[in-house]
Amino acid sequence: MNLEPFQKILKRAMGLAPESLGKSGVCHALQVRMRAAGCSESEYLRLLQTDEQEISELIEEIVVPETWFFRDTKPFELLSETAVSCRREVYKVLSAPCSTGEEPYSAAMALMGAGLSTDRIKVDAVDISKRALSRAKEGIYTDNSFRSELPVYAKNCFKKCEQGRKLVDRVKDVVSFYSGNIVEGELPLGQYDAIFCRNLIIYLDESSRECLAELFNERLKKDGLLFVGHAEALPLFNKYFTQVKKSGVFAFKKTEKKSVDRAVKSFNCIKSKYPAYPVRSDLVLPEQRKKRLIKKPLIDTDTSQQPEKIKFSLSDVRLLADRGETSKALSLCQNILVSDGPEANLLHLCGLLYEAQGEPMQAEEYYGKALYLNPQHLDSLVHLALLVETRGDERKAALLRNRVRRAEKQNEAG
Repeated sequence: MNLEPFQKILKRAMGLAPESLGKSGVCHALQVRMRAAGCSESEYLRLLQTDEQEISELIEEIVVPETWFFRDTKPFELLSETAVSCRREVYKVLSAPCSTGEEPYSAAMALMGAGLSTDRIKVDAVDISKRALSRAKEGIYTDNSFRSELPVYAKNCFKKCEQGRKLVDRVKDVVSFYSGNIVEGELPLGQYDAIFCRNLIIYLDESSRECLAELFNERLKKDGLLFVGHAEALPLFNKYFTQVKKSGVFAFKKTEKKSVDRAVKSFNCIKSKYPAYPVRSDLVLPEQRKKRLIKKPLIDTDTSQQPEKIKFSLSDVRLLADRGETSKALSLCQNILVSDGPEANLLHLCGLLYEAQGEPMQAEEYYGKALYLNPQHLDSLVHLALLVETRGDERKAALLRNRVRRAEKQNEAG
C-alpha cells in the first residue's frame, strides 16, 4: 500500500508530522475503513478527498487514547497552588486534547481539593475524537485509568459500578466537553488561567507547533500556565512564555504580551477561526471548512511521472555520523522518517545526532518518540535518563533508571 497520499491527507486534517504516524497503525486503520466502505485503495483515496465524514472515521481508527487519572502528579500540585493564590472569581482550565477525560477531571478534582468551590471552577475539554468524548462524558472508567495513586481528596470522587468506577456528578458538572481540532484553532471562546496540552506537540510538524504556541499565547491570561509533556518543553515556547523552574513540572508561564504578527504571517496560523462544538450537539462543520477541504483534491494521485526515489537506510546515516557529518546525517535521518515512517532505532539515532549537536531538548524529544514506539528500547532509556538527570529532574531520572533495570532484565530473560 502506498501510504504517502493518505499521510498527506491526515497531515492536512490533523496537523501531524508524517513520520509521527506509525506505518503499521495507519495501514491497519486504512484497511478497517476500506472494508467498512467497500472500497479499493484508489477508490478510498478518492472518497477521502471528497468526504469529510470519512476523514473523521479514519481519524477515529488512528487515535489511540493513552491517559490516566493524575498522570504525573506535580503539574496538578502546581495547578492547585496557583489557583489558591488567584483572586479571580472563576478559575478556568482548558484540556486539549482531552482524550477520554481523565486529565480534565483530574484538574477539576485538584482544584476542588485545593478548596475552590464548584462555582469558581470551569474546565473546558476538547478532542478530535467523538468516541473518546462520548466515553469522557459518560464518566465510567476501568483499572487502566488508575495507574497512579489517587490523592486523598480524589478518593471519594468515584463510586464502584459494574464496569469499574463511576465519577461523581459534582466533578462531572464542572467539566464541559467539546468536539474540535485544536490544531485548527477550534476551541471554546475566552481565555484561560491554565492550559494542559500534553503529549500532542511532540507529534506535530513545525508549522503546527508554531501555530499552537501562538494560539496558547492568545488564549492564556496574564500569569496563566501552559502544561506540556516531558519532551515538549521546546525552545519555540520561549518566544512567548517563561519556563517554570520546578522539579517534575514541564510548564510555561505567560508573563507579558508578545507580538503575534510574525507567527501568523509566517505560518498562516488559524487563530481561533472556528469554535469547538459541544460534544452533545449534532452540528455539522462550518461551510467554509467543508469548502476548503473539498474544493480541490488534496494531493495529485497520478504518480506515473514521478521519478523512482533512491532508498537510504540506517547504515547510510551511521556512515555519515561516523565521518563527523552530523548535520548531513540528521537531514538524511529526517528524510528516511518522512519516506518510510517512524521506527524506534531511527528515532533513537536522531536523538543521538541532536545530542551530538548540543541540542538536548530535541534529543529528549526523539528519545521519547522512540520509547513511544518501543517502551523497552534500552539505549533510548539510558540516554534519556542521563539527559533528564543532567537538567536536574532527579525524580524523572530515577523512574527512567528503574525502567532501564526492568528492560535489562527482560532482555536477559528473552
